[in-house]
Amino acid sequence: MENELQKTRSLLNPILTFGAFVIAFIFFYGLIGEDKTELPSQLIGQSTPVFKVEDIYNPSIIHTDKEFEGKIILVNVWASWCPSCYIEHPYWKQHSKNKDITLVGLNYRDTKGKALAFLRQQGDYYQWNLFDEKGRLGIEFGVYGAPETYLIDNKGKIRYRHVGIVNTKVFNEIILPLVEKIKQGS
Repeated sequence: MENELQKTRSLLNPILTFGAFVIAFIFFYGLIGEDKTELPSQLIGQSTPVFKVEDIYNPSIIHTDKEFEGKIILVNVWASWCPSCYIEHPYWKQHSKNKDITLVGLNYRDTKGKALAFLRQQGDYYQWNLFDEKGRLGIEFGVYGAPETYLIDNKGKIRYRHVGIVNTKVFNEIILPLVEKIKQGS
């Protein structure tokens, strides 16, 4: 009986080792095989969602999708509860100086007090800030979480979606070339 058990173990060891290798390979490939900052979006090429959302500072000011018309817009989805937003936010000071882009903040599923404290502490580089406490506008955009950034052309079409931190490299190598294409009419 013990001899048969040893034979079974000797047959199972290579199978289990190979199985573990296959699982590790699939897991590792899943981590590095795709660019996780470019999640597919069915909204690319589509019009910006129709919306009416209050301003984060003044609830009597209501922003709408009509304000996007004729401008190249970067909508940055952020929240005070988002650790990556604290890392990303200082980059917006630099990016906000680009005169070809209107930078709009979309505060996502946050409380007004915490969001305003974030802007006081970190700085507010947005030309306006939309307050999306319940996340409804985020759902319309297809937001998975924060930070996410959407490039909207001057015709109101979503041209690009970036999931994660927009740092100088992403801004210069991806967003700015797209902005140039938009300015040239393509």
